[in-house]
Amino acid sequence: MADSDPHFDTASAVTPPEALPSMAYRAYFLLLMVLVSASVQGERYLMVVMVEPIRHELGLSDAAIGMAKDMIIAIVYILAIIPLARLADGWSKRKIVAIAATVWSAAVIVCGLAKSFWILLIGRAGIGLGEGGFTPPSQAWIADLFPIRQRATALSIFLLGASLGTFLGPAVGGWAVQAYGWRETLIFASIPGFILAPIVWFTLRDSRSGLADGASAEQARPVPFLQTARELLAIRTLPPLIAAASLNALLTMGFISWAPAFMERTHGMPASQAGLQMGGALFFGSAIGHTLGGPLADYLGRRDMRWYVWILMLSGACATAIGWMILTGPGDRVFPLYGLNMLLGGLSAAPLMAVVAGLVPSRSRATAIAVLMVSIQVVGLGGGPVLVGALSDALRPVYGEDSLGMAMRWALLVGIPSTILAWFASRSCRKDFAAAGGWDRSTMPAAIH
Repeated sequence: MADSDPHFDTASAVTPPEALPSMAYRAYFLLLMVLVSASVQGERYLMVVMVEPIRHELGLSDAAIGMAKDMIIAIVYILAIIPLARLADGWSKRKIVAIAATVWSAAVIVCGLAKSFWILLIGRAGIGLGEGGFTPPSQAWIADLFPIRQRATALSIFLLGASLGTFLGPAVGGWAVQAYGWRETLIFASIPGFILAPIVWFTLRDSRSGLADGASAEQARPVPFLQTARELLAIRTLPPLIAAASLNALLTMGFISWAPAFMERTHGMPASQAGLQMGGALFFGSAIGHTLGGPLADYLGRRDMRWYVWILMLSGACATAIGWMILTGPGDRVFPLYGLNMLLGGLSAAPLMAVVAGLVPSRSRATAIAVLMVSIQVVGLGGGPVLVGALSDALRPVYGEDSLGMAMRWALLVGIPSTILAWFASRSCRKDFAAAGGWDRSTMPAAIH
């Protein structure tokens, strides 16, 4: 297979592949990435339980809250994530991850000190910059260290950090806001990132791009951006897959970011209590989904590679149905349904990352992940909360405090095109998998014991 694969040359076929680091080191590396991911996710999700106190203290509209909470991060992603990913493809992933953790921790302090909307916006932009610097190199780094048929499982473990942060942010944050106030809570939340950054810098070591795929050093050498763009656009599966994932993120984030406010306005639940229940539901739901999604995709993918994409398609369709039940059912069922929604969505996260990392040349891996994240940030994490907030403001004259629930119902419509796009991606994925190479077990390098 290596002889016919355009990403493998004769020299790499006859030269013994460089050995992977020991499993003990890779386990330690993965644990550290989980903790760093939990740090940034926890700091990001803190604000969902601070919507009402920040809105009242700074005198902000729902649309302004949506902008500060999420949309500014999407704007920063547009400006910075692809250049940072290009840097990660050719420089030290270890240093970029450590610097990113320092940046977002400092930005959280800025948010805690904000006296106006614009200072709050600057702080959130800094969190977006740090998160944008962390996501592409961390996922590409995992792909460099874990062979492709184990990669979705490794990414599932990595995603536990997001689950942990999703839980700790609302749960601990909701309690801390009640006890100490939102400003002090943000200052305390900056501490973990400042601790983890030097640990990453001094205890981890960089790995060559494509190491786990058996790619040669020549194949891992970065190429000009236009050539990278042409390579990515030539992969038919990527555009509809990225579009489907982005619409799924819009639906998910449009619901999650407004959940405490929805519960407070519609069901009369205090934000601190809503934050704790939401944190628990999202943590257990996403943790189970993330834990099962990668191994499930690796297992089913051995029988039909399209399962890596079908899982995304099915999760999007189910999320739409569950979203309707969340909005129309009684208050005591809302958070259990949120947990189920996150479980189903979590099943698709690791397979999605594995597909994107596995379809592209290793030299362009961080860039491809950045393109995925740009789309998810802009359409999903940024557009979802802002869309719901803007619709809520527009519907307020008619529905009053119930306008938020009505706006969230309109957001359910994006589940239809997301399911269709994922189906289109599944039609071409087997051919693209075959062209990418690296899915052959014979290309896997051995690990050092």
